[in-house]
Amino acid sequence: MNKRTIILLVAIFGCIALFFVFNKDNTNTLNSNEKDFGFKSTDKIDKIFITNIANREFAILTKTGKNEWRLNDKFDASTSQVDVLLETLRKLQVKKPVSKDVLDGVIKQMVIRGTKVEIYENGAISKVFYVGGNTADDLGTYFYMDKASEPYICHIPGFNGFLSSRFYTNQSAWRSKNVFKSTEEEIAEIKVQWISEPNASYVIDNSGKEPLIISGNRTFKNNTEANLNKIKSYLKSWENLCYEGFPIDLDAHKIDSIAHSKPYVILSLTDKSGKSTKLTIFLKGLKADSYQQTDDHGNPMEFELENFYAFVNDNQTEIVQIQDYVFGKVMKRTGDFMMSEKPSSK
Repeated sequence: MNKRTIILLVAIFGCIALFFVFNKDNTNTLNSNEKDFGFKSTDKIDKIFITNIANREFAILTKTGKNEWRLNDKFDASTSQVDVLLETLRKLQVKKPVSKDVLDGVIKQMVIRGTKVEIYENGAISKVFYVGGNTADDLGTYFYMDKASEPYICHIPGFNGFLSSRFYTNQSAWRSKNVFKSTEEEIAEIKVQWISEPNASYVIDNSGKEPLIISGNRTFKNNTEANLNKIKSYLKSWENLCYEGFPIDLDAHKIDSIAHSKPYVILSLTDKSGKSTKLTIFLKGLKADSYQQTDDHGNPMEFELENFYAFVNDNQTEIVQIQDYVFGKVMKRTGDFMMSEKPSSK
């Protein structure tokens, strides 16, 4: 966030504080416009802007298609996270006004740490409100509608908890962790490159009537050389593959070192619209807290078996961690698809 934006936000929150001070003696009568935080339907919502003056972060969620959202025009947003926010907006209700004995404290905290939320419907701004802290019993959250006379305590009926944590600005938390999400019918080609095992590398061509596996410039015949059922089952495995998160113990120097080291395997998927996604995977060195320290024979291991490091597409500055539990099912070798050969071991 640039300096000008920060100054503007400070001014906005300052105005809110002054407005509260001069209007705090008003009677606590609920006004229909001041308490209308929720939405009967969220179908028309196509943009949500959330910003917080304390941490100087912001999140802009923009709807790009049915159940598809972008974050800050840079990343895919997590559909499940956005759904939680939309559900909150549908169910949000005023519980009661803020009592006068805590009003000053609520105002102070909202000015210092409050979160501004702008909701747009069909491209036009619909509502602007501010989310503050939580009540002492954590069963309500302070909300203030823009230009209202006072803040209110809001909740979701039947939900025993607070709502401030649902209006966050952390980009990593909003981002989709999905790397590959194509269905079998959407996949045009799969390419798996084992860097140290070229004979284990292959391409699956799914553009024709039946998928074909190609390795070493050889196309294997289905049901005589390659097992067609295994290939089809494999294609179904690419529909929902997500990374675990971002390693917090790697600085820029370590990430650069990994990026310039030898990859373990490279997974590539091209869908039938022509969009390609690549995941370059690296072995993760064993650490003191690694789950498994020795192999089946009791020998010390050099690398972890359950986790890997990876880069998505050509971004070599941002590293993710993936799990073998998730990606192991697509990290196959040529022999795994053959009719007469036993599956290869990792």
